[in-house]
Amino acid sequence: MTAGPTYEQLAEQVRRLEDIRAIEALAARYHRLCDGGWNGPSHEDLDGLVALWVPDGVYSINPRRPPCQGHAEIREQFRRLRTSMPWIFHTFTNSDVAVHGDEASGEFKGIAYYRRDGGAHIVVGTYSGRFRRTPQGWRFVSWIAGLAHGSVLGAEGEAPR
Repeated sequence: MTAGPTYEQLAEQVRRLEDIRAIEALAARYHRLCDGGWNGPSHEDLDGLVALWVPDGVYSINPRRPPCQGHAEIREQFRRLRTSMPWIFHTFTNSDVAVHGDEASGEFKGIAYYRRDGGAHIVVGTYSGRFRRTPQGWRFVSWIAGLAHGSVLGAEGEAPR
């Protein structure tokens, strides 16, 4: 008969699972704070969004633009998105998170539906992130969106084709 895991091994496993869940919750909070346009503006809580990053964090959702670095640039990006994407709804799935002490990395598949310039759009891709445990909880060190596919669904008010 073999001995089961020790208390220390079980405690470490529970902590790792709690950390993974906390990082998934961070990604979900990012999406919830971005979403909007039906009961208020998208990207409404700029302070809440910026607080998801470490002070020198990196954020990139458009490979044609330089990544935003630091809270001031990240705040400005979200301020711009309020008007360029006044209606947006995200989902994410297939999280794959690896925790190494107080640092972690992960990848999430994402889908975003949004309205821009009178049209309805859908994009799918992958968010790649690096994360750090802080006194306030897990935060983004970097959060980079990689677009796999995008389509125009139709003009605003028009049924999707």
